[in-house]
Amino acid sequence: MESRSTTTQGANLIGVAQNHYWPMQIEAICAETGKIFTERIRISKPTKCLFLAGDGFLKWVGVNAGVFPGRWWNKDVSHLVFPPFPAGSWKVGQIRRSENGEVGFTKTLEIPLEGVNNAFVWHPTIIEFAEFELVSPFKNGFKEGTDGRLWHVKHLSFKEKSIFIKIDPFFYNWSKSNMEAETRVYQRVAGLGIAPEFLGHVTYRGIVIGFILKWIEGAKTTEKKDRSARLAAIKKLHALGITHGTAHRDNFLKIGDDIPIIDFEEARLDEQATDEHKYEDVRRIRNFKGDALPQTSIYNNEESVPESNNLFDPMVDDEICWSDDSTAGKSEPEDD
Repeated sequence: MESRSTTTQGANLIGVAQNHYWPMQIEAICAETGKIFTERIRISKPTKCLFLAGDGFLKWVGVNAGVFPGRWWNKDVSHLVFPPFPAGSWKVGQIRRSENGEVGFTKTLEIPLEGVNNAFVWHPTIIEFAEFELVSPFKNGFKEGTDGRLWHVKHLSFKEKSIFIKIDPFFYNWSKSNMEAETRVYQRVAGLGIAPEFLGHVTYRGIVIGFILKWIEGAKTTEKKDRSARLAAIKKLHALGITHGTAHRDNFLKIGDDIPIIDFEEARLDEQATDEHKYEDVRRIRNFKGDALPQTSIYNNEESVPESNNLFDPMVDDEICWSDDSTAGKSEPEDD
């Protein structure tokens, strides 16, 4: 496995969820007095980290602001030192910096996990996550970091094939339904050349948390000149009663004359794949200027996205080390 940050128990940090709720301070001018003052902006939430412990168990750890300086979650984390893991059986923990400056765990929880509905498990190959050799993570939009969801892996069952896995290890209310939708799409497009070959399901302690895909050697993401080919590919998907939801250029690969589609997390099937959703897919492809931007139309307005499960305690102002987070926040440009 690629070397990652470790605890004293040898657990490897394999993923860090990007945190959009980092604290920041700005200087403002009082309208009444004209004096300059400093105020805090933005809500602060713990950064969610995924560890693979030496015993093969996954541990989800929330790291409060102030534990590490700046926006560390999308950078190289191999140098970070985490506190020792508490003893006992637990899946979720939280770390904070105390008033005396020491960093440690404030809570641990043992909670049940819920995977993909068995009704959507269609492929005969099912492999436990711990059986894979994790070769390298995919950056998946991060600069130096990785969220731990996409891995180039090896397994004895696939000696002749280069494979990768996609798992959804973080506790979000919407993640289970997204993984189920993606699994259903791969079943419907199997053998049609529309997407990479689906090779099986990934389980963790018996529940399905992801899937295995064949890695397409030499594939590149599409460019502006490939717009017509992307439109043809998305229309094949629409003909099967599926809309994509995030049809930007990075979700279309190019290998020779073939344009396989990836990332069906926001896909809709059958009656949910409306003409409006089909139009949105096509609009996204034709509007190359805003092609790689987040979806901003019907998908954000149509349904509210549930918050992540309330597993971590909220932070308070006096927990946050402003000399770390706010200074770094002001001096560094916003990540794209």
